[in-house]
Amino acid sequence: MGLFKKRENQIRPSSKSNKSIDSSTGSMTRSQLNLAIMDMLNLTQSHHSCDSVCRGNPITETGKRKQLLKMLSVVLLPMAILVGMTGNVFLTTVSNYIESKDTRSALSFSVELGQMMRFLQRERDMSALYVSAIGPDTKEFLLKRYPDTDMALENLSHWPVSKKNHRQEFRSKDRFLLFLNRHRYQLDLYNRTAKEELFFYTDVIEVFITWLYDSVSEARSGSIWKTLVAYQEIIVASEYVGRERGLGVTYFALGGFKTKEDYLLFLEAQDIANITFQSCRRYSELAYSIYEVQMLQNDMVLSPVRAMRLQIRSNKSAQLSGSLDKANDWFDNMTVYQDIIRETQRALASKIDDMLSAKSDEDMYTIITIACIFGVVIIVCPVVIIGVYFLTSEIQKYSISIANRTKALNKEKRRTDTLLYQMLPRSVAERLKCNEQVDAEHYDQATIFFSDIVGFTKISSSSSPLQVVDMLNSLYTCFDERIEMYDVYKVETIGDAYMVVSGVPRQNGKQHASEIAKMAFDLVRRLRHLEIPHLPGIKFTLRIGCHSGAVVAGVVGNKMPRYCLFGETVSVASKMESLGKANKIHLSVNTYDILTSIGGFTMHERKDSIAKNDPDLQNAFKGMVRTYWLVEVDGMETDTDSVQTEAEEAPHERAAGSKSFWLH
Repeated sequence: MGLFKKRENQIRPSSKSNKSIDSSTGSMTRSQLNLAIMDMLNLTQSHHSCDSVCRGNPITETGKRKQLLKMLSVVLLPMAILVGMTGNVFLTTVSNYIESKDTRSALSFSVELGQMMRFLQRERDMSALYVSAIGPDTKEFLLKRYPDTDMALENLSHWPVSKKNHRQEFRSKDRFLLFLNRHRYQLDLYNRTAKEELFFYTDVIEVFITWLYDSVSEARSGSIWKTLVAYQEIIVASEYVGRERGLGVTYFALGGFKTKEDYLLFLEAQDIANITFQSCRRYSELAYSIYEVQMLQNDMVLSPVRAMRLQIRSNKSAQLSGSLDKANDWFDNMTVYQDIIRETQRALASKIDDMLSAKSDEDMYTIITIACIFGVVIIVCPVVIIGVYFLTSEIQKYSISIANRTKALNKEKRRTDTLLYQMLPRSVAERLKCNEQVDAEHYDQATIFFSDIVGFTKISSSSSPLQVVDMLNSLYTCFDERIEMYDVYKVETIGDAYMVVSGVPRQNGKQHASEIAKMAFDLVRRLRHLEIPHLPGIKFTLRIGCHSGAVVAGVVGNKMPRYCLFGETVSVASKMESLGKANKIHLSVNTYDILTSIGGFTMHERKDSIAKNDPDLQNAFKGMVRTYWLVEVDGMETDTDSVQTEAEEAPHERAAGSKSFWLH
């Protein structure tokens, strides 16, 4: 089986491809280069709304800014969240620290205020005793209480009553002292009762207790709130014990309660004091433990208090006469009992202060730690931003370098693909690029076209090599431009020979014969106006042969793969060309039959016996050989005048020389 010995492949890519390939990356702006790279990577097909925000090629300045923003977001967003959480802890800690200081201040002031309320309660009891007994001996007891109350009032570090209290006498310390002195000096003028005195002082003390209660309630937080609640309950219990003491003083001084209402007030004060102190125990075992210790230490003193309480609760006024000594004994014993409660209150306040002090130290340590963290963040953030900026700049430079290399690589790839598509059919080339095995295929129907230049040997002998190359380039350029209009594939150009097939590798039914016939007809018409470049006035003349039949097609070779056709159809088509005449299209009977079935073609049977007597054709067609000339296609005729040349006068010589050349 013969092989092709000489190959001259004219590679002329289309103008569009050539323009794309010849474009220089150096003359492109960054935006144009970005669009080119995005197009190569098929990134321009996405139309998601978030792409314009989330995606940015670092080649452009806009893309660089997007990349910088994304990288900063990745780095700074967690840092910002951490700073936010730390800031929240910082603010909470500062708030707790301030609250602890306020609570400690309130507790410290409550001791001062408790001392003042203690003297107010004693003044209340002595005033109730005085108005009950109405005697000069009780007047002396009362006058001794006034300086103690005034001194305790003067020792207050600030005035505790809130401005929300609209009573004018509580607007300031001086107004309150004036209000209190006015009441003292008018005591004998208005002939007040013990009950009125108790209510007067109780009302005043209620204002201060309300302030203490509110201030401690506002500071109730964290792990100390139970202790604070216990402290509140002790304050309330102390006041009700004081009320119990005052009512008891009037009871023993007068020999009984004048009204049932006074008796009920005593019972109420005693019960509320006991209930409140029991409530204190629920919130703080420490307070109750201190109270129990004090009670055991003063049991001998407090035993009479229990007996007097039972006596008052029995309310046997008919059997009791008023006694100033009993009233003083009751007052003194109840004062000891109240001092035990106040000592418990002071111990609990000291405990709360220690707890708040420890918590304040802990909060201060946390504040200092967070402040140090903030300082580190303030220093690190600019360093991170600068580092990310320089990193993004380096990424942009690297991306531009990669983009240029990718563009150059794509340029070379297009060139390679162009060469590959001219060597092999596109479908076969794509399979080879994917490393797929391309096996030889059998095609039942295909039409093969062969042509060569009449008198090529004589023309070549009288021309220089460059003129021969220029002549062939002019001819095959014309052929390559025309065959793109038809469903055909150019197989080979060897010397002056030109081989085209239709129906391979893309099958097209019976249209392969029609496509080849129309193409051959078109080429003959075009050659009427094509002159040999170095021989002005002399036109190209071709011999053309066509045959239809079965072929086998496959890729031959590894280093220089070629798509070749094999089979008897190839040999018969070559023989049809060699036995043809100048500027005539020589058809086999197979091609004739297909064109006849399609219609639109005019063909005349060949009358001479040159082709009929050829042994190779007789062997191929089993004896009877009939060939035809293609005369007309869709009403257009070819030039039927034969060009008389030496090569035409001896077609057998041409046929004999080509036989071994084309047979596979």
